[in-house]
Order: sequence, then structure tokens, then C-alpha cells
Amino acid sequence: MDKIYGVIGLGKFGFHLAKGLVDNNENVILCDSKETPFQELKDRVEQIYVLDSTDKRALKEAGIAELDVVIVSIGENIEASILTVMALKELKNKRIIAKAVSATHGAILEKLGVDEVVYPERQAAFRLLSELTKAKLDTIDLSANMKSCKTIANSYFAKRSIKSIANEDGIKIVAIKRDEEWNLDFNDDFLVQKNDILLFLGTNLAIEEISKKIED
Repeated sequence: MDKIYGVIGLGKFGFHLAKGLVDNNENVILCDSKETPFQELKDRVEQIYVLDSTDKRALKEAGIAELDVVIVSIGENIEASILTVMALKELKNKRIIAKAVSATHGAILEKLGVDEVVYPERQAAFRLLSELTKAKLDTIDLSANMKSCKTIANSYFAKRSIKSIANEDGIKIVAIKRDEEWNLDFNDDFLVQKNDILLFLGTNLAIEEISKKIED
């Protein structure tokens, strides 16, 4: 059985996401508090609803219950975003992805049990930054055979533990910057995420080898 996606809130992010799903011939249910955002998609999507997404009964009547994936793309109305997520949880939707407009908003969504919190503007900026810098290493010579390096974590580092990187690449990560904050206190099982900024130490040989790997 094909997946069914729900998209709630058709602002810029929600609209482009919904359009992408439609373009890929996915089954989509669209919901917004106004009819205007649907104009471009109304001839391509059968299930379109104008509703108050904080109303559990309205969501259920629209079919937003026990869905495979629901994306909450509500803009500045944080209260509506939170209440919508709570309603979606009660309706037993399998995976909930929600847009956050601030770190505090994101933290609340995570506490409510959202499966994934996205920060569209921040993540777009990180992607562009990663492309512009091409994961280059900024290095400082510490001695004749030792360097300190800083880089943006690309797919080579992503989802790897500190222990894995140390064992396989022979470098020591001493600090990680994520969400504008430097973290100096992490254990060997800490997982690096794409677009983290890494500060690490290594021998000239280790740095030369890792430079080749991250630029491949």
C-alpha cells in the first residue's frame, strides 16, 4: 500500500514541499486555514481541506489520522503549531515532522514527541554554506608534525561517532559547534550531524589523508 502524506500549513515551505510530493505522484492530503494557498494545486490534488488544524475532530474528518507521514508547516503561530502536533499525536499518526521557527519552539516540539524537527531557513543556509566551502579544512600548524583543523561536517562525517572517527581517521575531535553553540563535553558515542562544525587535532599525515576523503 502506498504511503499517504499529510501537509498542514501551505506557507512557502509547506507549499514547495506539497508541490514536490505531488510532482512525485505521492498520495497527499493538504490542509490550511485559508483557501488561497491551494490555488495552484487544486486541480492536481483531490483531498484539500480548509480547517483549523488544532481541532482534532476536523483533522480526523479530513483523514489526517494514522497516516504514514504528516508534516506540520505552520509559520509564526507557535501555539497553533503545538496544539496541532498534540492533536496529531492523539490521532496516532505514524511519523510527525514539524517546522520550527526558533530553538525554543523546536525544543517544545521535541518534548511533545515529534519525530523530526526542521528549521528550513537555517538548514538552507547550512546547505549553501557547505556547498560554498566544499568542506575545506582550515588548518593551523601546532608543531612540525601536528595540526589543528576546523571544517564543516559533510556526509563523510555525518552519523559517525566520535570513537569511530578517532579510530578510523586517527584524529581527536575537541569541540563541536551545533545550533550556534560550541560543545566541549561529549562522550565517544556522540554522533556527528551533517553541517556540524568540527574542531580537531591530528598529525600531518592524518590530516592529509582525511583531507582527501572529505573532498572526494
